[in-house]
Parts: sequence; structure tokens; C-alpha cells
Amino acid sequence: QFRDWMQSAGIQTVIDVGAHTGEFASAARACLPAAMIYSFEPLPECQAKLHQRLAKWGRFQAFPVALGDAPGEITFWRSSFAKASSALPMSELHKTAFPWSAQNTPIKVAVSTLDESLAAVPLAARVLLKLDVQGFEHKVLRGGRRTLAQVDYVLVEVALQPLYEGQGSFDEIYRLLQSQGFEYAGNWEQLRQPGGGGILQVDALFARKS
Repeated sequence: QFRDWMQSAGIQTVIDVGAHTGEFASAARACLPAAMIYSFEPLPECQAKLHQRLAKWGRFQAFPVALGDAPGEITFWRSSFAKASSALPMSELHKTAFPWSAQNTPIKVAVSTLDESLAAVPLAARVLLKLDVQGFEHKVLRGGRRTLAQVDYVLVEVALQPLYEGQGSFDEIYRLLQSQGFEYAGNWEQLRQPGGGGILQVDALFARKS
């Protein structure tokens, strides 16, 4: 299980990008009571639930912004299924495979970069960076090169089929992380298309080369 791995890996800092309402952060807190958790979530309705879920335990800081490769403001597509919301428009494949997520409303949200947000934050080793931002992972990584130098592991959701317009490919993310000193260490989970279809996306783990 991933919780067992986080404990055995000695994770002391978790950077949770695409925190939603704190599902991943809560799981991390349950097995890493002493770790510091930094969560990023741009949707106001999710931010409130995230705070309610995590703030009571302490050693937690939330950033109410999206992350990308440059600071400013972006159009963010709020999905009828909040977890599917993205800085990128949803593809027809996604809408067909998951029709309950197909209704999308454009809103404006603040965007920062990982490097800008964490510039003055000390990150205690070992550091796990988790990315689940619906196709925008490559942009977040490009805006976090200085932060990546302090990271030991990256858990990143990568689409293998076009689920969002302009999404980063597995090859692009692999090459980007390899250039920053990481190697591919396998997949933790994968999502198949409903009805017995092919694999749509995976949660890929990258570890810093020893």
C-alpha cells in the first residue's frame, strides 16, 4: 500500500498539488503524523472542506491558488464532478467516458508557480511532491524546477489518452523529470475506460536517482 511506502520512505514533507478536499493529504497525515503538508487547491468550495479536514491537526498550510509555469490569472474549467476540474478544456473522450463530469463552467482563478509559492518555505527531507491537476502537470513541473531540486519523490497523474486539450504526455513528463534527476519507479494506480476499455491514466512514481 502507498501509506506503507510513505512511512518506509521516511517522508517528512508532502506537497499536495490538486488537493481537492484533502483526500490525499488526510491519508498522508494518518500515516505521517509528524510530516508538514502543503496543499494547493484553487476551487473555493473545495478549499473550505480542505481546511476543515486538515487544519485541526496542525503542521499544515493551504494555498488557495492553481499552479502553472507563470503567475497571474487563468481560466479554470469547473466540472460538475469537482475532481475533474482543470486549467485545460475537457476532451470529448473524457465527456463520453465520464458523462457525469461533462458539464464545465469557466471561472477565473489566481495562478502561481511552485517555485514562487514555496520560495521562503524550508522543506524538510524527505520530500514527496504529489501532482493531480488534470493534464496540467507538465506546466506545474516547469514552474517548479528550483523546488524539484529539493524533492525526493514525485507521484504524478499522467493521462495516456487525450482527456484534456493540451495536456502533458507521459513522454513529456518522463523527459522533464529525467532532466531534473529523477527516474521512473513504476505505477501505483491506473484508471481504465468504463466498459472494459483501455487504460486512460496512471499514477506514476518517480524517484531521485541515487
